[in-house]
Amino acid sequence: MANPNARLSLALKACSSNVPENGAMIINANEATDYSRLGEAVCIQWFKPTCDRLIEKGLTTTQDFTSTANFALVEITRSKPQSLGLIAKAFDSIIENSILMVDGKKTDGIESHLKILRNLFDIDGVISKSHGKIFWFKKTQRPKILNQWLQGLEPATVDQGYKTRAGIFSANHIDKASALLLENLPNHLSGKGADLGAGWGYLSNELLKNNDKIKSICLVEADWNALNCAKLNINDSRAKFEWADATHHKDNGYDFIVMNPPFHQSRKAEPDIGKSFIQRASELLSPKGQLWMVANRQLAYETTLDTYFTAVNSITETPQFKVINASRPKKRIFK
Repeated sequence: MANPNARLSLALKACSSNVPENGAMIINANEATDYSRLGEAVCIQWFKPTCDRLIEKGLTTTQDFTSTANFALVEITRSKPQSLGLIAKAFDSIIENSILMVDGKKTDGIESHLKILRNLFDIDGVISKSHGKIFWFKKTQRPKILNQWLQGLEPATVDQGYKTRAGIFSANHIDKASALLLENLPNHLSGKGADLGAGWGYLSNELLKNNDKIKSICLVEADWNALNCAKLNINDSRAKFEWADATHHKDNGYDFIVMNPPFHQSRKAEPDIGKSFIQRASELLSPKGQLWMVANRQLAYETTLDTYFTAVNSITETPQFKVINASRPKKRIFK
């Protein structure tokens, strides 16, 4: 089993004389890695459940680069433009001659990042372990290409003028599953609604544009970057925005909920995430409320839907996706 702690521990030992006791910045910090050697570090993280777990471990979290550091560790993401942009931001945030470490799994492209950075900096050390690599270099002269990498973090325009950012779900186009759900939603949706796992706001925006009977929609999204794109995409006072794990959303009494729930956080399918969304939707809806959801066709959510709803209807199926309507949630204790 891959152990990111082993890589980081060896790297910090190798350059121990240049690692400060405090004042470090960890970008895309994760709860699986032990950062205690870095003292009172600031962790930059955008995924709410991960933030919550880091805080539980006593770490300070933020969502933006708001201070100067004397050491930086970048845990790369699966998005190359995002990772390069974060490396550029980290470079600009640390003081001269400080260490910048870059860590990641081979499956996330760490070797490609090492190759790129070798052409720009003198790499002081590289450690390969646990299906990944960690390497580091000192901040010296700033290459101009970092400006291009920073630009890769800025909102970009995709289909129909929507704004997205590198690293968020469906960053380059309107998600096909969400578009299918929208095509099959009824015109009579009204009252108080929620969009669980709202992403960058496509579903909610289209619903608000075309339906005056909707009083409000709460966009619940765990990815801080995606939610901020939703705020750029929606100019409607009926929209409310909540940075939260949808399965922990507290408000209830919804007349309708729409959702295209995620089914993985890593590369492996995790259908339990979608099942948790279904359960929470049943708890959040009013007795006459309705759930409208889309999912990958192969994901067996029907048993879970039958557990939490009295009526479950298949609306349409394609070779890839299925749209389901569930109504009359079964009464359960709200937690």
